[in-house]
Amino acid sequence: MTIERIVATGTIQGNTIVLDKSVPLPEGTQVTLTLTLKNSGRGNQERAFYLQLEAEGLVSLPHPSPEGVYRPEPLSIRGKPLSEIIIEERR
Repeated sequence: MTIERIVATGTIQGNTIVLDKSVPLPEGTQVTLTLTLKNSGRGNQERAFYLQLEAEGLVSLPHPSPEGVYRPEPLSIRGKPLSEIIIEERR
């Protein structure tokens, strides 16, 4: 059986994760877990919804690299701020 991704929720009790629902894996299967702390915020509910859609093969979500997202340093430029130039050109 080849399963690439299963989204499941559970609770940590001691050193054990107790799942809310059973998963279709044989006893003793080795897995890798990605833990997401659940809070009552809407963002986490929405993320869980999209992860479930991805698990069902209905959507494909972008996943950042392990090193994180590249964010270049801001550049310093001479002259007027771009916002002022845009406002002047619109007049």
